[in-house]
Amino acid sequence: MSGLLRLNEAARNAVVKALAPAEPIVFVTTPDPREAGRAAWPTAAAGALLAVLAAPIAFIALQAIWDSMRYGGALSFPIVMALIAVPVVLMGCYLMLTPHAAERRARDTVILVTDRRLMTLSLSGKPARALPANAILGVERRKVERGYGTLEVRHEAADPGRGDTAETILAGIDDVLEAESAIRRLSTERSVTLIEPVH
Repeated sequence: MSGLLRLNEAARNAVVKALAPAEPIVFVTTPDPREAGRAAWPTAAAGALLAVLAAPIAFIALQAIWDSMRYGGALSFPIVMALIAVPVVLMGCYLMLTPHAAERRARDTVILVTDRRLMTLSLSGKPARALPANAILGVERRKVERGYGTLEVRHEAADPGRGDTAETILAGIDDVLEAESAIRRLSTERSVTLIEPVH
């Protein structure tokens, strides 16, 4: 219950609303936005690399299209190159925004573990995501820095058409060891293979 008392009022209300009658809280926290943003920096760096590498190709291709239209010439090759390079630049720019998106998502998220399920609650009114204990297949501690960590929870896929398993990433957790332990205890009802944690 002490974790619940550390939450702000909106987060506490979301937790109380999500709990079933007599459902005890095992672990609850809100991710740290700055740490969640830091965890997304490798993705942003990859996006920047994509944009930097593809931008000259996109520029040359667009310039070639313009010259071909003005002075006459083959358009097929420059158009194909532009259709490849421009989306890559846009994708790179999109990936560069992932730290900001991760910070926004962390500010809106409450992570709740009970003796029945793992839930991620939204403070903005989005539908809560719940994983019952029997759907959790494993948990991996991916990174621990400055007391904060990231967990990857493997679970059965909600949509069987997309595969048998899926992953849920929980980033910016302030007490990652306690969270990992709570998820491990939650999933002990079934035979669970836990990946060796990072030290």
